[in-house]
Amino acid sequence: MKPRVLSQFEVWAEFCVSRKSEEEIFDFFRSEYGIAPELIAKNLHLTVYHSRRPMPTIKAVSESCHLTVDTMDLKFMVMAPGGENPRLDLIPSERKIGVRVHKKSVLRAKIYKYRNRLAIHETKRILGHRKPSSNSRNAFGARHFQPHISLLKAGTNVDDDLTIIGNAFRDSIHSINFDRFLIRVKKNF
Repeated sequence: MKPRVLSQFEVWAEFCVSRKSEEEIFDFFRSEYGIAPELIAKNLHLTVYHSRRPMPTIKAVSESCHLTVDTMDLKFMVMAPGGENPRLDLIPSERKIGVRVHKKSVLRAKIYKYRNRLAIHETKRILGHRKPSSNSRNAFGARHFQPHISLLKAGTNVDDDLTIIGNAFRDSIHSINFDRFLIRVKKNF
């Protein structure tokens, strides 16, 4: 695995998981799977947009929102390129694990609405020869946009078949609520 190069500029947009939903998720992994607290992700959020370019017209935002995703609309995945499909080289216990939102989820339309608030700032100067972001494509970073929440860090010893933990998760937790929309503008100098 090649080392990650830190970009000078980054723009992140995300829906923050409510404290109540975050506690339910934490309790599920601790009580049902005995996962150590340090291996459960904190400050859970669903990534809406990410750019590694300076975008001077985008300002930091923190605003209230009231969104919900039914856990039946979520699928567990390894948090790596191509991790939505089981692959021999992507061992779940050795990687981050998260959930992605199905394409048919009603939350998708709301995600796209928030996402477009940032994509409209992708000028020709910023894009260069890249195609602009769309509902399914990112101009920067991973080419294919998949709204996701990272839940577990590497080293959890979960089963290689993520449908097992996914079914248990959906049986225990029926929805995840989001209560804040954040835009973070970072300068990494």
